[in-house]
Amino acid sequence: MLKKSHISSIEIYSPEWHQYRIGRATSSKMFSIMGFEGFGKGGETYLMQKVGESITGQSNDREFEFDEDLEWGKLYEPEGLKAFAKKMGLNFLVTQKLITNPDGQFSSTPDGIIVHGECKIDTTEYNVSTVEGKCPRTYHNFIPKFLCKNPRDLYKLNKADFWQTIDQMDQCGAAVGYYFVFHPYFPEGRNINIIEFRKMELWDEFKLLSARKKEFIRRFDELRLQMMGLAV
Repeated sequence: MLKKSHISSIEIYSPEWHQYRIGRATSSKMFSIMGFEGFGKGGETYLMQKVGESITGQSNDREFEFDEDLEWGKLYEPEGLKAFAKKMGLNFLVTQKLITNPDGQFSSTPDGIIVHGECKIDTTEYNVSTVEGKCPRTYHNFIPKFLCKNPRDLYKLNKADFWQTIDQMDQCGAAVGYYFVFHPYFPEGRNINIIEFRKMELWDEFKLLSARKKEFIRRFDELRLQMMGLAV
């Protein structure tokens, strides 16, 4: 379940959006701490990046510097989301909303949120599914993802996209999530592939994610105290 108060009105890529992500681990980089045998070099680098941001209040991450593929993705994401909604028979889709938790160490901005209705037990929460879409510019990046049939196929092909989808579900309390790949040049029917993620079928992955996030928080706090000269 997703708390209504955690669905922000902050626009994606806005100064407020970038500011909120400072010092917080994000779904798009969650793969960094999900190495087969632990954090690994990539996870350590990401940990230090986030600790540095939390102390300085600034980011020197180059994730969103100009890149032709990134700009292509931004341009065609809205069209991809429309194609997704059409194929799924959806009349309404909440798009690109930053999920905020003031007490949390993590941040997520799913490309879409499907709201199924209010929680019957707690009306301050929604029952939701998450949506993550990718719009590769090149055919050699689109076609392999188009041919993936399930989450396991995607994991073998692109672990970053797999863990991003899993973490979005985790942060939104979703039992179901969707991943799609879209290319505007392909004919309708062959321009989008949708993969359904079901938490009950990926229980081990969610357990591993939870353990790694707890480890991230512990190591983040330890390293930050050391850098601030407050460690015992």
